[in-house]
Amino acid sequence: MHHLIQKTRQDYNKIAQHFSGTRYDVWPELEQFKPLIKDGQRILDWGCGNGRLLLLIGERAAHYVGVDQSIELLKIARHKHLLAIKAGRARFYSTARREKKFPSNYFDLVFMVASFHHLPDSASRLALLKKVQQELKPEGKLVITVWNLSSTWARQVLQKKGWHQIGKQDFLIPWKDNRTGKVIVERYYHHCTPTEMRGLLKEAGFKVIRLGYGPGVKTSERKGRNLIVVATKK
Repeated sequence: MHHLIQKTRQDYNKIAQHFSGTRYDVWPELEQFKPLIKDGQRILDWGCGNGRLLLLIGERAAHYVGVDQSIELLKIARHKHLLAIKAGRARFYSTARREKKFPSNYFDLVFMVASFHHLPDSASRLALLKKVQQELKPEGKLVITVWNLSSTWARQVLQKKGWHQIGKQDFLIPWKDNRTGKVIVERYYHHCTPTEMRGLLKEAGFKVIRLGYGPGVKTSERKGRNLIVVATKK
């Protein structure tokens, strides 16, 4: 399965400029997490891409750390957020060769926004959650959003745009050139179910506070484009 992690890195390096251009502001689905952000916090953004989560933090006196395996997206992030870096409010690290390690009980808040679903097997998902659990402070919170690939939206797109199912819950989803319609890369996604997420989080030492579909609080599985999880370190 390691080849899928490598493939994801290569894919995002290839589409970095175009991908970043579609992630230039804070989508409404992220605004719901703003109350979790407090002054003085250390915040980890795992799979940070171009660092747009910094826009959600805004003027809060928080310390942001973004990690990503795409060197090209990190170049964009460092350019876009140069002032925050110079002010000591933001740091970015590459995980292309190895995961970045942080001290135990270091972070107050960890975000994994549309990134966790790129991990290709249970072992890699559990290993990441255990690592983050150690690095979170007691009562620290973890926020995960993953695509809900069982939604009506996903199923319709699957049929229209040529998603390739490569396993029971695994897909390759094409990223196309808007001008030519040519497929540039096919990004790997795992469909994370609520049952799977609960099991992994429990095994990693988390207590689930919220697990449901969004955007919104009472969105159904059929309508929700994302599965949203908020958990706390036991």
